[in-house]
Amino acid sequence: TSTAPVVAPIGHFDQIRSTNDGKAKITLNDCLACSGCVTSAETVLITAQSTGEFLKRLKEKDTITVVSISPMALASIAVASKLGLLETARRLNAFLGQIGVKRFLDQSVAQSLALAQSREEFVERFRAKTTPVLCSECPGWVCYAEKTQGEPVLKYLSATRSPQQVMGVLVKTITSKELGVDRKRIFHCAVMPCYDKKLEASRDEFVDKASESKDVDCVLTSAELMGVIDDFTNKGGLSGVQGVDLDKLFFNVSSDQKSLFRPLAIGASGGYLDNVFRYAAKELFGKEIKGELKLKQGRNPDIQEISLEIDGDVKLKFALAYGFRNIQNAMRKLKRGKKPYHYIEIMACPKGCANGGGQIKSETKNARDLAQDLQDAYYALPVREPEDTPIVKKFHEWTQAKAFGRNVLEMTFRDVTEKGTDGLTAKW
Repeated sequence: TSTAPVVAPIGHFDQIRSTNDGKAKITLNDCLACSGCVTSAETVLITAQSTGEFLKRLKEKDTITVVSISPMALASIAVASKLGLLETARRLNAFLGQIGVKRFLDQSVAQSLALAQSREEFVERFRAKTTPVLCSECPGWVCYAEKTQGEPVLKYLSATRSPQQVMGVLVKTITSKELGVDRKRIFHCAVMPCYDKKLEASRDEFVDKASESKDVDCVLTSAELMGVIDDFTNKGGLSGVQGVDLDKLFFNVSSDQKSLFRPLAIGASGGYLDNVFRYAAKELFGKEIKGELKLKQGRNPDIQEISLEIDGDVKLKFALAYGFRNIQNAMRKLKRGKKPYHYIEIMACPKGCANGGGQIKSETKNARDLAQDLQDAYYALPVREPEDTPIVKKFHEWTQAKAFGRNVLEMTFRDVTEKGTDGLTAKW
């Protein structure tokens, strides 16, 4: 079209604008996924990944709509609604049921599966001496690596699927079997903190070949779902909604429905470093680490590291690298043959997923302070280890029964770099 989106140099959210009143049309495959979003404005239209598509499919008589929500998206809606996470989940369950959603589910159960897989993968690769392992949960970072870094970096990415895509297989496979319907009839909408998750859902490998249906049909951000709620409630939000009980298997909730759980985690991006570090220390070196991990801050709050030392010898060295400036520094070292870390938890957005471009903005707080509020709300939940989550135990039963017919926990990467493309020279 004649409309050209203008992107500010730093490439963070709220920075795609239109040169006129029209709409710029792009495809998901055109995006480099810089620092957390495709767009946060209505000036960019993403086909099939919109509230309009969600509402259209909701009205279809033969369609069974299932909504899953990530922990940080739930935290965003909770903080904006001035409610606790449990009460927010209960009210969302009621509201979505009222507008026609068949099931409302918690992606933290898929997060438990992804964390368990990530731990095993790291130990296997450490023993095979194929570290570092680079966390691949963030689709913005993965897209950047595929389009600008290529095989020299891609070979180090973790092959573990993100919770969103693990959830996609669970939703489509288990729900279709439970209801006795064709997988194609199920419309799965994931509610996420960032627009890049729309990119992830569009990847070809996340399509069931037998039924030709996507694992995740639509991704809405926290802010987009809040817009839907406000439209239905005349901007009343969740204040007038009476909460109802949650799904005991597909929600990380206690049997008495009085508490939600979270995995042990540093930051607000899934707890990968925390869980992998503790597991590796115990599995590889017999060291059980209790209490909060003490990370050492680097040049800024978004680069932190931790080491396991035994008799003065560093056995494990892990790092967090959030935001593209820190990612670039880490990639420069890796390409020069320097491998200072065994594992890096990488996220495109500064402050991690709490600061995703799709989160609900505050009129009174800056992005970092708001992200901290979301982390505090999340940390208020009690901890449940991945192996203690009912879905993990049930997953092993489904796997033994060959319920899925495909690999649920792993993904692959593609080198799509072009000659002359070098993401290390871009200024973020």
